[in-house]
Amino acid sequence: ILGVIANLYVVAMDANGLLIVDQHAAHERILFEQMMARLSQGPIPSQKLLLPQTVELPPKDAAGLRAQIPLLEKMGFGVAEFGDRSFIIDAQPPWVRAESIPQLLRSILDEMNEAGHGINRDRLAEETVAKTVCRHAVKANDILQQEELQRMLDDLQACANPLTCPHGRPTMLRLTHAELERKFGRRPMREE
Repeated sequence: ILGVIANLYVVAMDANGLLIVDQHAAHERILFEQMMARLSQGPIPSQKLLLPQTVELPPKDAAGLRAQIPLLEKMGFGVAEFGDRSFIIDAQPPWVRAESIPQLLRSILDEMNEAGHGINRDRLAEETVAKTVCRHAVKANDILQQEELQRMLDDLQACANPLTCPHGRPTMLRLTHAELERKFGRRPMREE
């Protein structure tokens, strides 16, 4: 690691050249792959809420949420019906902030409504995880210590798809030694 530009871009070197890593996009990718791996292994452990939250929905949305309770439980939410249109949320996955649960559930419902009946449950879980990790990933101007930066770069390299965040934005730009030499008008070194 050579440094950080604008409290967002990590500048580093490896054997192939220079790397400029977007710390937010990189952290999103890392969190996304960790959460998807946990989902594939079975239900995510939940954290019980000290104060359960109630969500009241219009009848159509309540029916949609009711149908998705098994998926939500697999994702680590504790959701129970509390009347025709109300639900109590008493547990959350460890990667969700308690104050965002009603908003997150409404977002899931919006995605379900947009997708219609042909919704793919795994795709819904993937999109929900992608949106959630975006909110919880390191942001611009978050100052990370050298050890945190190194752990992030190591974790990113271990990802199945380290080159893009879950939304498709690049996590890093790479300038190889050959590209640097061309850009500075030098001839590449010849191997002997």
